Amino acid sequence: MPDSLYMPVQLRFGDMDAYGHVNNVVYLQYFENARVQLAHAPLDEVLLPAGRAGQTFDDLVGPERFTLVGRQEIEYRQPLTYRNRPVFVKIWVTSVGGSSYDFGYLVAERDESTVYALGATTMVLVDRSTGSPVRLTPEQRAALEHWHGEPVPFRRRK
Repeated sequence: MPDSLYMPVQLRFGDMDAYGHVNNVVYLQYFENARVQLAHAPLDEVLLPAGRAGQTFDDLVGPERFTLVGRQEIEYRQPLTYRNRPVFVKIWVTSVGGSSYDFGYLVAERDESTVYALGATTMVLVDRSTGSPVRLTPEQRAALEHWHGEPVPFRRRK
């Protein structure tokens, strides 16, 4: 997986709860920040037609459309306590549908020796004027497929 898909997160004291670890809802903010960073990262020339290199996924979405969170899931593995060094959020695409796509996340040490949480988010592409889902374009699909990886390794309930 490319290094660009590992986003460093500096913990803030305000992320902590009364128990001294990162509050459960803060992980959703970490996921959101990783999505925003990825959406604004320049895309590779290989993914775009000549003359469009440097555009971002957000550019491909354009002003007429936007993305909405359709679903989120988090599995907490280990408490994350305050420290001065960053933790990393790894982000990747796990599936691409007609008008939606799924991100996977891992909140962990950079070498993944300790995993604090796993997550998944379904994003839906929506037309700004109608509020209805719209199909992903071939360019959007190419960008998403470039970031494609394995399903999130959630522990399944029995």
